[in-house]
Order: sequence, then structure tokens, then C-alpha cells
Amino acid sequence: MFTIGQIVTKENYTQAALWCNQNGAHIEKQGGGYVIMQNTPDVLPSAAERVAAWEAQTGLTRAVRELVLAENSGASAYVKAKAQEIETLAVVLRE
Repeated sequence: MFTIGQIVTKENYTQAALWCNQNGAHIEKQGGGYVIMQNTPDVLPSAAERVAAWEAQTGLTRAVRELVLAENSGASAYVKAKAQEIETLAVVLRE
């Protein structure tokens, strides 16, 4: 029904918006009119970037995680769970 780059009019704006929502597009004002544009894909951070961010937020560096996850470490269940989340993600970095 619609295509990327197509000009949208007042008469078909609602139908174009519905089409865009179902087809990874959006309507953008350009000059005096509106045009259907392709959405840009979200760029996800790499595993290394996510691990670094979590380490910075929690203070759970690799050395600290090893201590927290050691048997009888005395760390709370919450801290152990957070350390394990980061460790699970970090596994791919060590392969």
C-alpha cells in the first residue's frame, strides 16, 4: 500500500502511520510535506561494552566477582546474583 520515500497527504496520513508502525518506518516532515522514512536499527552495545558498563555501575570487577562467587564468601544473595549476571555475559569474552 505504501513505500519508503512516498509522500504522505492529509487524506492518507492515518493509514500511512498505521502502515509505518507495522513495517519499521516512520513519517518525517521534510520541507513543506511529510515523507515515509525507514527506521534506523538500534545499535546494541557489544558484550565487552555491556560488561564494562555493569562493572562501572556495580563495582563488581572480575577480581571482585571471583571473591563474591567463591564458596562461603558472605556476600548477599543480591550481590551474588548481580556478580553471576555479569560473569555469564563475560564468558563470551574469554572464548
